[in-house]
Amino acid sequence: MFKNYLRNAFRYFYKHPLATGINLFGLGVGVAVCFFALLYVRFELSYDDYHENADQIYRLVTNVQTATGLSLESTSPPMGPAIQDNFPEVTASVRLCLDYLIVQNEERDYFREEDVAYADSSLFSFFSFPLVQGNPTTALEKPLSVVLSETAARNYFGTTDCLGKTLLLDESPAQVTGVMEDMPQNTHFRVDMLVSMSTLLKAWNPGMGRVWKRFTFYTYLMLPSSPEITSLESKLTDFVRQHIEPDDAEYRLLLEPLTSVYLHGDPRGSRYGSAVTGDIQNVYIFSLIAAFVLFIACFNFINLTTALSLQRAKEIGVRKALGATRKQLLFQFLLDAVLLSTMALAVALILGAILLPTFHALTGKVIVTSVMALSTEIGWLVAGTLLVGLFSGIYPAVYLSGFSSIHRIKENLASGTRGTLLRKSLIVAQFSISILLISATVVVYQQLDYMQNQELGFNKEHKLVVDFHFDGRVHEHQEAIKQQFGKLPGVQHLTFSSSVPGRANRKYLTTLENAHQSMQELLSDVYFVEDDFLEQYQIDLVAGRFFSQDITSDSTEAMLINEAAVRSLGYADPEEVIGKRFTQQGSQGYVVGVVKDFHYHSFREAVRPLTLRMTPGYNLYTFMTISISPSDIPNTISYLEKEWAARVPGKPFNYFFADEAYQAQYVAEERFGRLFTCLALLAILISCLGLLGLAAFSTKLRVREIGIRKVLGASVGSILHLLSQEYIRLILLALLIAVPVTNYFITEWLQGFAYRLETRWWWFVIPGLTVLLIALLTVSGQTIRAARKNPVDSLRYE
Repeated sequence: MFKNYLRNAFRYFYKHPLATGINLFGLGVGVAVCFFALLYVRFELSYDDYHENADQIYRLVTNVQTATGLSLESTSPPMGPAIQDNFPEVTASVRLCLDYLIVQNEERDYFREEDVAYADSSLFSFFSFPLVQGNPTTALEKPLSVVLSETAARNYFGTTDCLGKTLLLDESPAQVTGVMEDMPQNTHFRVDMLVSMSTLLKAWNPGMGRVWKRFTFYTYLMLPSSPEITSLESKLTDFVRQHIEPDDAEYRLLLEPLTSVYLHGDPRGSRYGSAVTGDIQNVYIFSLIAAFVLFIACFNFINLTTALSLQRAKEIGVRKALGATRKQLLFQFLLDAVLLSTMALAVALILGAILLPTFHALTGKVIVTSVMALSTEIGWLVAGTLLVGLFSGIYPAVYLSGFSSIHRIKENLASGTRGTLLRKSLIVAQFSISILLISATVVVYQQLDYMQNQELGFNKEHKLVVDFHFDGRVHEHQEAIKQQFGKLPGVQHLTFSSSVPGRANRKYLTTLENAHQSMQELLSDVYFVEDDFLEQYQIDLVAGRFFSQDITSDSTEAMLINEAAVRSLGYADPEEVIGKRFTQQGSQGYVVGVVKDFHYHSFREAVRPLTLRMTPGYNLYTFMTISISPSDIPNTISYLEKEWAARVPGKPFNYFFADEAYQAQYVAEERFGRLFTCLALLAILISCLGLLGLAAFSTKLRVREIGIRKVLGASVGSILHLLSQEYIRLILLALLIAVPVTNYFITEWLQGFAYRLETRWWWFVIPGLTVLLIALLTVSGQTIRAARKNPVDSLRYE
């Protein structure tokens, strides 16, 4: 008997190839999107939850409130040890300092710019990073000790059996004391190299560990279960204030649960290294869009399944006349729907396997290597898909199997009124969602284009930047290198600096004389530059003067500030700040000039107060910016590499282009835009496929009406207008619904940008008209085919 049911089901699928194909593809794509959404959301929510004591680990952070606003910082070097010693509720602590180093193996035949983390020796008892070689208790104790990931070990030595071997960290020899498993992808800090904290605080920068106002460390505390967070935060704040000399800034310490750091923690400071921060808003958006796409696919499936079931009137009548019971008819309808949904699930899994690499490219993360490894997610998809199949089969099964005569069934079929309101409502909902997604996609790309093409306030074109990472040989021969490199073909200009636009920079607490003649402290971004840096980057001066090599005191006593700093100090005119006093890192002097605000970070952030100084007695330069001719860049780079090898032997020529580095700040937005575009296209495709199926069904019901109208003289155009006007009204209604909803969502999304576009009417109208045009093209194919049919064939009895 069951075999007969299966035969009837496949015969039904074969008889209606268009509807079957639309259902398989539409629902398959919808389920595939749902699968990827489930994969992505689960991964985003899983950050750092794999650590054994994750529920007891908290990140310590600092909010610094100054007259210029709130600055979100991490912690200073002494905080962790001092807190652990003075608070019995803190059972353990560990510090990390993220950085990057130029790393080479002993043979100097392999090097790279490596993201590293300086870490306390307690790291491996704190976090679950298993070692495959080495002692976790002692691996990070001694200065110049290094623990590599398995990937890094193979990169530098070709094997993971490398204990005792030597690496060069910025030319300093360090010993490999451990090899750990690669850190999981879902880690908010992820590095392939851990360097002992004693390397930084004892060997390289001994005074750093005593500075309470230098917020460069991540500090993590181990607390007992269910601690009184608010009370502890208050006590920690009071304790730290006792160790920071009085100033205008207000310091507050907060505790962030480890598993909330990635999605809910704010980015802390401008730092080097590999710390990443997610966006819970994007998780919500992606989940919502995936739900929209699945909604469209499921209701297309239900609509078409239900609509086509009404055409089975004769089959039902004949079956009942031959003695079929209602239970048998119910089972047949439900089997048809469940079987079709199961086939759609198979399509979804095939699409998932094929598109998994594309999905990884869109998200920028390798979440899983194989679809079949996701048994839990697949289980949820199976349950959900079967539920859709059952739901889509219930209506026709219960409704149609209850009729007692063929005539009653035919009457209902001919009228075509059953479910009309539901189908119209779903069409409106589907196209409202499609318009919303297309509008949102337009806004995402408009905002990205706006940020990428605004006037930055500096010139980043044709600038090759060499990162020599504080190499002493470069510092010693700085002028000679400038002169020699300046003679090379294609080299136009060269200057040194501590940072360049688009890359991280230092922050210092700076005291400046404000408009009320009092000394005001602000946490400012800091650039140390040569006197010709501003000229090379074409940064405009609005008051005062640039630095000058002819004025000896400029190297220690002169400061330039930007317009944002001028506003923070309360001055209305930049000229008023010239000659005002400053104190910064123990140095004192006067403001000699004001530069026009330039966007040294992305347009997502407002321009912050910036101070620029020449190097104050000790060298802080690490970048050499070389303006080159665009006519022959490859040969120019070749000349530079040869000269570099002669001047700084053994030091890699590590360079990047300033425009590419600046553009890299928008990688997350670009990925988000591509993801949005893909989902919007899928939504409109599935909607149009559903509309195509419904149009074919609706046209088939009205084929006799069309024949009669043609006999009475109606043209193809008039019939097309008659059958299309209903869909036009529905899509216009969808546009009216979509506009306010879309406006709300995009306004909320744009609030995350300091510089953003104003709402524009065409963001809604053009997507609405586009959807209308696509829908009309979809419907017109079926309508024109029916309208051109010979009336004799249309009016002939079945």
